[in-house]
Amino acid sequence: MNTEIERELIGIFLNHPNKARTVGKEEESSAKEEDYFAEKEYRKLYEAIINSEADDLIDIYGKYKNGNKQALDFQSVKQIMNEAPPLSQLYNNIYAMRKLVVMRRINKALEDYRSNPYDENKLKLLEALQSDSGEDNTSDDGKLDEAVEALEDSLVHPKPRGVKTFKQLDEVLGGGMYGSMLFTIGARPSTGKTAFAVNLAYEAMRRDKEVEVDFFTLEMNKQEMLNRFISRDIGVSSGTLRSNANEIPDVVKELVKKTASSLLDSNLRIYDGLHTLGEIVRTIRKNASKAKLGGYMAIVDYIGLVKVPGKKERRLEIDEVTRELKELTNEFDIPIVELSQLSRGVENRQYKEPVLSDLKESGSIEQDSNVVAFLHRPENVDSDRVVQLAIRKNREGELANINFTFIGEEMKFVESG
Repeated sequence: MNTEIERELIGIFLNHPNKARTVGKEEESSAKEEDYFAEKEYRKLYEAIINSEADDLIDIYGKYKNGNKQALDFQSVKQIMNEAPPLSQLYNNIYAMRKLVVMRRINKALEDYRSNPYDENKLKLLEALQSDSGEDNTSDDGKLDEAVEALEDSLVHPKPRGVKTFKQLDEVLGGGMYGSMLFTIGARPSTGKTAFAVNLAYEAMRRDKEVEVDFFTLEMNKQEMLNRFISRDIGVSSGTLRSNANEIPDVVKELVKKTASSLLDSNLRIYDGLHTLGEIVRTIRKNASKAKLGGYMAIVDYIGLVKVPGKKERRLEIDEVTRELKELTNEFDIPIVELSQLSRGVENRQYKEPVLSDLKESGSIEQDSNVVAFLHRPENVDSDRVVQLAIRKNREGELANINFTFIGEEMKFVESG
């Protein structure tokens, strides 16, 4: 864990060398920089960054490489830079690093006291323990410096707007599913919400081969989900793949094998054995922290089945699920899509188009979501194949109705118009 935080900090400093010098000055009164970097090569990279005058990766690497026989190669350093989290994570990582430094000091002082229980070592141990209790636990000082600097940097260095999926949906969302977005899709059973989620993942990977997708399925197993992705790609019925795969023509079998192979080589991960909130959060945290900016999304199908140990009321469970997922979107600057069932009340009304109050079990779903959309079959369209995505909350854009043709046997959603 320590080396991961150190690597992330070095990555941020490589992208923003001036921040390394600013942080260094802040730390001079309490600790030397070598205290913060336990990993020798990260410490040397940090020293090269703060001593570089050109703020250029080549210049920094030259200073780092000079006389260092154990130096990392240039591509490895460039990879650290490219995989760095956003600048907004800087002070959270520094705070985490400080805590690790304090623990190292305490462990060292305790070891020294156990070996030599003299008053001098006892005093050092007490000082180390006091530094832990006196550590500032606030990782957010409320200042806008980092946000403004990130904005100014984006004016010069374009940042990925978000994960691209369907063209009309991207336009409504202002360029795609952007980082920090919690996107809730609500629907009644048998409307096609899982199929729509499959299409979102499929379109994202089609438009960017490097996009990583974590798909958490709590209703189906991996085999069923694999069949749906194959069905979406080549048009063969997922039901046929499930029960009569041996009877399909040989040419189709080859297409099935080819698609299965391409899915193996993709960055799609399907989880059917993670049912608790803690398991899902840990998995997203692990994978999102390694993904490139603008190159990751997670889909949870669906939140009503996520288990939250210790919560007795279902409403409180849903509150916890949406709160944790929303915090993850902010922490890692990623989009997360959560699927939700709508209450039966929508079916008992004369006007059957879903509204925000139809979200089942918890008002926190609407509150925590950046975007809320409903899948339903519009009554004013004379076709069973038309499914509408009605966007009824959009914090950064307009509301809209997007019509799709849903070819159920092929698991395919196609934008109309």
